[in-house]
Amino acid sequence: YPDLELLPSIANYFGVTVDHLLSNDTSSKEKDYQIFIETVGTLSDETTETIDFVKEYCRKYPEEDYYAYSLVVAITNHVIGDEEKTKQYMPLLLKHTQRLLETRYRNAVIQIMATVCEEQELDKWLDMTPYSGFSRRYCLICRAEARANGNTLFVQQGLEMLETLAVQLDRRCPDSLGAEKKTRFQKDILKTVRSFGKNDEVPDGWKLFYAYKELVLAACLFGSGKIEEGWRYFDAAIAKCRYVLSMQEEWLEIGGALFSNLKVSKDWNYAIDVEGNRHKLFGIVRLSFYDMEHILYLLEHPRWAWFDAVRGTSKYQAALAWVKTVAEQNRHS
Repeated sequence: YPDLELLPSIANYFGVTVDHLLSNDTSSKEKDYQIFIETVGTLSDETTETIDFVKEYCRKYPEEDYYAYSLVVAITNHVIGDEEKTKQYMPLLLKHTQRLLETRYRNAVIQIMATVCEEQELDKWLDMTPYSGFSRRYCLICRAEARANGNTLFVQQGLEMLETLAVQLDRRCPDSLGAEKKTRFQKDILKTVRSFGKNDEVPDGWKLFYAYKELVLAACLFGSGKIEEGWRYFDAAIAKCRYVLSMQEEWLEIGGALFSNLKVSKDWNYAIDVEGNRHKLFGIVRLSFYDMEHILYLLEHPRWAWFDAVRGTSKYQAALAWVKTVAEQNRHS
């Protein structure tokens, strides 16, 4: 409650009128907000019209995160695809972004900055995304779209498809549903992966993952009493493991145009496009040719009790001993 004689000085300092100072109550805020919502969408992003309008609200309501975020969006819409405009507005963009990193708008402004920032700043913003491959990939897709780069967008969308499918296919059908339902689930996964290749052949890049799923299916069949069918999948899985570990190729096929003609490295940490550019993969597990620990866990851990029907056989023990040896070698390599 300042002295009334101080109001003109205070108003002058903040660049507003005395009437504005006196009317800045809840009712006035709600009215202003409604005017803002009705007006901002009608303004042009081609000029600075939207930016200037939103800046007035930021000055009037400096504590309101919504208006600060609206200014970040307005600036982005104005500068997107224009290098000179981006440089001009970057200081203002960074100022409001830094503040919004501590608010509910954090992820949104990180995605915006990953879209408009210079290449050398990109990793910094990507590293701030939530721990999810899809958040990072979405940022990179937005960046390609903003630059109207069709080739890059095609590759980024292929990478997104690859990461999404790899994670979704790796999700296990709950064991509580029983061996019969889990058997049907695993067979559908194998059918899906085979469809990525030509003539129903599993692409080399997916073969170790496919072998892992074949072993899960074998366990389900053993648990259902279908021993002979279980052994067929078990033997096929171990044969695939031996095959992929003997391969010499550095980059492996994963499914052609479905995944933007990308190939993956044996460790599944990187993909390579047709122009030879490397792309880091996010959020993918259990697909590395050098990691047999997941298969060892599957064969060895007591929770996979469905293997108990065959666990004591010489065939099972020989396969387990081989997987242990490979896993041990990988640990020390």
